[in-house]
Amino acid sequence: MRILVSAESFGYGPVTTGLNVVKELRKYPDVTLDFIGSGIALEQAKLSGYFLNFYVCDTYDLDSLRKYKDILSSYDAYLSAENLNGAIFALENGLYNTYYLDNLMWMWDKIPPELNNVKKYFISEIIPCHQNFARIGKAIKNPVFVGPIRQVETKKCPSQNQLMINIGGAESFLLDHHLIVNFYDKLINDILEVPELERFSTIILCGGSRVIKGIKLKGGNPKVKKCTLSHDEYLKEMEKSSYCIMASGLGNFIEAVGKNKNIMFLPPINYSQLQQLEYYEENKFGFDIINWSDFDFYEDIPKYLDEETGVALVTLNIEKYMQQDYKALIQNLVRKFVDSDQESFYNVRNKYVERFDKDASSKIAKIIYEENC
Repeated sequence: MRILVSAESFGYGPVTTGLNVVKELRKYPDVTLDFIGSGIALEQAKLSGYFLNFYVCDTYDLDSLRKYKDILSSYDAYLSAENLNGAIFALENGLYNTYYLDNLMWMWDKIPPELNNVKKYFISEIIPCHQNFARIGKAIKNPVFVGPIRQVETKKCPSQNQLMINIGGAESFLLDHHLIVNFYDKLINDILEVPELERFSTIILCGGSRVIKGIKLKGGNPKVKKCTLSHDEYLKEMEKSSYCIMASGLGNFIEAVGKNKNIMFLPPINYSQLQQLEYYEENKFGFDIINWSDFDFYEDIPKYLDEETGVALVTLNIEKYMQQDYKALIQNLVRKFVDSDQESFYNVRNKYVERFDKDASSKIAKIIYEENC
């Protein structure tokens, strides 16, 4: 059985979701897996070591996809992790065994009608989404609700005197790459100047290679290790860190929430991250959060916008941040974070994690395998 996999190159979220299912599919001896994509998705796919062949393609772009029309027809199934145009293109070109993974059903303003006909539409319930599904998803023919498609667990991790700063993939065709790099360059350097960080023996600064290379660290602190990690490597470093400063993506949240860590989330760079931070605060998880609402220029951004509009409104906040000096605000929040301990919130977080099934990836892989073997 040959399966072609794609993931939207929108930060780490989609590709990591896809890789968790791929990891389970590889347990079937007669399954071979290839990957089609670009950017951060392709980078993580290669780092995983899970795939036999790679096709470099901007899978959000229909002209780029058309170059691979004949290749698609040679596969038994197509697995798309939030790569909308890839899934639609596969269906339109006869690959009816197309499967779609969606972490953001709770957020979407609408579902493209072409996706209603996928073989299975897997909906990951990290944030409750049945209400929004009832509003926009009734036409989906084969929805399957599952738990988080991630390594979700409660686990007491032995911690070292290490700080992890994870800025995520920080990449999307909807984002101005130079603006995002300049934003993180300014933000991370402001954070690293906080004197209290000297207490850590090691500081791991990780993220996608394009954004990591663009951050020019000041001061030459030998404790700071700047790197791009595979997902498995990232999990190991996160689990042994006593304090974690993270991009506010769902993956970071679900993989860290049950690990008894002191966690701070950074300002959002896209629309879903903005709403995720609001959800974390509503549920009183006890995270320290730097949100755009902490800044004097912030204006409310409504829910259920189309993603492009939502991202554009979040980006306006990044632009305003870049125009002034907010070092004192950032450093005060970081200082408060590293001087505190979130242990009193661990029980609340663990109860949240215990709500979910822990085997979503294997369930999805089993369905795909049994429908195509």
